[in-house]
Amino acid sequence: MGGWQDPVEVCVIVKAAPETGQTHGETVCVAGIDIYGNWHRLYPMPFKLLSNEQRFNRWDIISTRWRSAAPKDMRLESKRVDHESIVKVRNVKESERHEFARRAIVESLTEEKEKGRSFALIRPENPEFIIRSLSDAERTKSQRRRDTLLSQTDMFSGDSTVLTPDVAPYSFHYRFEHEGKTLTHACIDWETERTFFKWRDQYGEEETLRMMRDKWGQDMPERGIAFAMGTHRVTKFNKWLLSGVIRVNRSAQASLI
Repeated sequence: MGGWQDPVEVCVIVKAAPETGQTHGETVCVAGIDIYGNWHRLYPMPFKLLSNEQRFNRWDIISTRWRSAAPKDMRLESKRVDHESIVKVRNVKESERHEFARRAIVESLTEEKEKGRSFALIRPENPEFIIRSLSDAERTKSQRRRDTLLSQTDMFSGDSTVLTPDVAPYSFHYRFEHEGKTLTHACIDWETERTFFKWRDQYGEEETLRMMRDKWGQDMPERGIAFAMGTHRVTKFNKWLLSGVIRVNRSAQASLI
């Protein structure tokens, strides 16, 4: 295992829950892009051990020392971080975010995989937001996994992204076109589920579903949407996952809302 490398600055785009049974305890996996549009997957990220000054959210630029994640994780973008070295540099202004993210957008997931890359930001064509009711068996299975995660970890301690103790009675998906194919992916961005529970408490379930269809299904695609796609650490699964849904204007002239 190599020594620590000079700090890298990364704008956080994706934050994902750890897998059940993972070895790093109270951690999350964080991914983001640098000023050149290159992806960096940073872990373990033990939020409980971070000071208030170190804790960060999406669109914060952080600096951290790092070293190779190999041999446990051979993905090109994966870096093992020294959490004690983490510094929150600044928040990317709303007026800068779209231009910043557009640097990372690529045309082909196939080409990215051929280059050995495991993270990519794409423009989905004709995205269709789908809300699907979960069966009792599916909810029970998801609840067991959620209970396991919560018993193992305070993984979002001190952070605005909170893994809720309950499983939503729905799963959220996107059907979209890419490279001439129609694809369907579950949306595993935790923000989507958090929004469901928050809005349901305020507006009730029926109105929440209508509002989510409007926002994720119409408003975001019309204004400009990008998908952060990441691959699983276990290469035998060999598939892309929809890790994050991001608002990104199509041109610099478009206004930011």
